[in-house]
Amino acid sequence: MQGESVTNMKKGITQAYKLVPWRGQMQWLGVISLALVTISLIAWIYLSVSSKASIAGRSIQQYQYEKSKTIQSIAQLETDLARITSSTEMASRAKKLGFKELSADRYTYMVIPGYNGKPSAILAPASIRTLTEDVISPEFTQSLWDWMYDRFVQPVYDN
Repeated sequence: MQGESVTNMKKGITQAYKLVPWRGQMQWLGVISLALVTISLIAWIYLSVSSKASIAGRSIQQYQYEKSKTIQSIAQLETDLARITSSTEMASRAKKLGFKELSADRYTYMVIPGYNGKPSAILAPASIRTLTEDVISPEFTQSLWDWMYDRFVQPVYDN
């Protein structure tokens, strides 16, 4: 008796679908729509992450360019300083200001006890620290597809 009710119920469902064929079509439409929405969502996330990564990469390139321009500017300023403080340049400027060159018989060198001379200037460190680590950690250089492969596909092959 119970077996008959199950077969009757199956016949009733089958008959309902035969009477209203659009129900099956609506289910397929729902499944396809869900798949499209899911694919669209994944594509949107991937594009969003990729665009942010490319913007960050472009910013890094811009900062590196500015850094190289600053280093070139510093080198040019050091060259200019070396040129204007050279002995020939200093002598010509001193002559223009009215100073005269002294001969050895016109001055006397005096030793003053306890005076150690002009204190030396404290300059910036001579060496520049270099980074020993990567600036960008590997987690931020991995694409979404690489992450999904490492997370879902690679464990299947490892087992």
